[in-house]
Amino acid sequence: MARILVADDNRQFVDMLCATLEDAGHDVVAAYSGLGVGDLIEREQLDLLVLDVLMPGLSGDAVAERTPGIPVLLMTGDSGDQFVHSVAWPVLRKPFTEQQLLDAVAALI
Repeated sequence: MARILVADDNRQFVDMLCATLEDAGHDVVAAYSGLGVGDLIEREQLDLLVLDVLMPGLSGDAVAERTPGIPVLLMTGDSGDQFVHSVAWPVLRKPFTEQQLLDAVAALI
């Protein structure tokens, strides 16, 4: 079981991802902005960050750059493609299936 932080500015999407990961046995923490992730990273012991690229305040890839010791999985829709063309982290393209999420998470933890 991993402790995973999921961050996206779409609350319903975060809730769905959290439920999927919890059903798979993970302990999940949610954030709804890049700035909210920073507070949680300082307070929580995390094994993986699952971050949307385009979030208000601070993008997911910017958060990833500031957390070198924690594995990161980025998520993006078409509008985020310009930001992830050369990033060092794995990227899930939206929409993705629950199984694609679980496989990507398993590869990183």
